[in-house]
Amino acid sequence: MMRMRRLGRTGIAVSELTLGTTGLGRPGLDPAEAAQAVDLALGSGINTVELAAADRQAVSILAEAIRARGGAAPHVLCRATSRVAFDLPSPHVHAGDAYPGAALRTETEQLLRDLGVERLALVQLHAWCPEWLDEGDWLETLLSLRQEGKIAAIGVSLFDHDVPAGLDAVASGRIDCVQLMYNLFDQAAAEEILPLCRRHDVGAVARSPLYFGGLSPRLAQPFPAGDWRAAYFFDSHRRETRARAEAIAASLGLPIDALPALALRFALSHPAVTTVAVGMHRPDHVAANLAAAAEGPLPAETLERLAGHRWLS
Repeated sequence: MMRMRRLGRTGIAVSELTLGTTGLGRPGLDPAEAAQAVDLALGSGINTVELAAADRQAVSILAEAIRARGGAAPHVLCRATSRVAFDLPSPHVHAGDAYPGAALRTETEQLLRDLGVERLALVQLHAWCPEWLDEGDWLETLLSLRQEGKIAAIGVSLFDHDVPAGLDAVASGRIDCVQLMYNLFDQAAAEEILPLCRRHDVGAVARSPLYFGGLSPRLAQPFPAGDWRAAYFFDSHRRETRARAEAIAASLGLPIDALPALALRFALSHPAVTTVAVGMHRPDHVAANLAAAAEGPLPAETLERLAGHRWLS
C-alpha cells in the first residue's frame, strides 16, 4: 500500500511517490501506453502529480485520466511558466518579468479548466532566484488564489543543483513547499535545506531521483535524437555517469538493474522529503516504482556507504 506523508504546514496527505509527467512529451512516446501508466499510477495509490502548466500533452493526458476516473482528481503540483526564457546562471531576470501576477492567475485558472478540477495543490515558481522573494507581485497573486480556494499551497522549484537559492525562501515563512534535486549523485540538499524544511514545516518535493536516467541501465546507450538528454549526456559525461552508477551497484553487490529501486529508496529515506517525483510513462515503470517504494527507507548502514558516492555537489 502506498504510504502518505504530510505536505508541510498545508496538512495535505500526498503519496510518497509523485507521478512526474515530463517524460509524457518525449519523442516516440506511445500516447495509449502513457495513458495506461497514468491510470495505473492513480489507481495504485499515487495521489499526486507534478507537471509544467505549459506541457500541453501532459495536461491533456492527465485531464483524460481524471475524466475517466469520474472526476476524482489527484493533488496537482504545478510549475508555472516563466514569461522570459532564461537559463541559470544568467544575468538577473526580475520577478515581474518572469512571473507577473496577472499571467500567474490566467495560467492557473486556465489549468483548472483544462483539468476539470476546482483546486491545484501547489503552484510553484521554477528556476527560483533568491531576489524574487521581494520582487514583483507573484506572492500577492498566489496568496489571493489560495484565499479563493483555487490553490492550496505556494512553492518554489530550484534550478538543478542550485540548493542555496532556496534557503531564504524556506526560512521566510512565505512558501509552503520547495522542489529540489536530490539523488545519489547530488546529495547536497541533505546538508542544509532539508533540515531547514523540517524546522519550518515546509514540504519538500525531491525530483530527478534517477538523475535523468543516469542511475538506470538506460544509460548504456545514447539517448535518441530529439530527446534533450542526448545533448545533456554527451559522450564523456555519459560514460563517466555510467561508470559511477556501476561503482555504486558494485559497492553494494547489486546488479546494475537494481539501481533505480535503490535510488528511489535513497530519496525516500530522508525524513524531510515529503514525496519523490519520478517519471512514469510506461506501466512497467509504475509497477517497478511502486515495488521499490513498498520496500521502505534504506538501512542506516547502506545510507552511510552511499554517502561516499556523492558527485555533483
